Amino acid sequence: MYTILLLTEDMLTDHDVARIAALHGDEPVDVHVLVPADAEHNRLIETLDEVALGRLHDSHDDPTPEQAERDAMHAVNASVMLFTVAGVSARGSITGSDPVPAAIKAVAQDDSDEVIVVTPPHPLEDGLHRDWASRLRDELELPVLHVVAGTDRVIS
Repeated sequence: MYTILLLTEDMLTDHDVARIAALHGDEPVDVHVLVPADAEHNRLIETLDEVALGRLHDSHDDPTPEQAERDAMHAVNASVMLFTVAGVSARGSITGSDPVPAAIKAVAQDDSDEVIVVTPPHPLEDGLHRDWASRLRDELELPVLHVVAGTDRVIS
């Protein structure tokens, strides 16, 4: 069984799940979905990312820790369900706002073969290589694939 640790900010889309399910052909795959319960955002970086992407959103308050945990658990459960419907073995868990340490621990516990990070574009963090995928590549001796949520785009 090929084991993938999948780190994402939000619920996966049907497209994301289909793409990941097809990555290894007929080889049986087990996916551990990890979603941070992120009640705190770096507003400066978030705003710079939005400007770089040509989007500006109305500002909004950070969710309470309880709401962030509920949102993360919903994202985990919905993503696991999508994998199950696609015929892929999956389970999930949530972590704190910095998921990199939890991802490293999960990789060791699961004896993962690969890490896939699925996020919307974050031009500033991606460009500075401070995104989750870059940080995991620095820490792990495994392949780490970073894809843009809902697309076929890979970030290197």
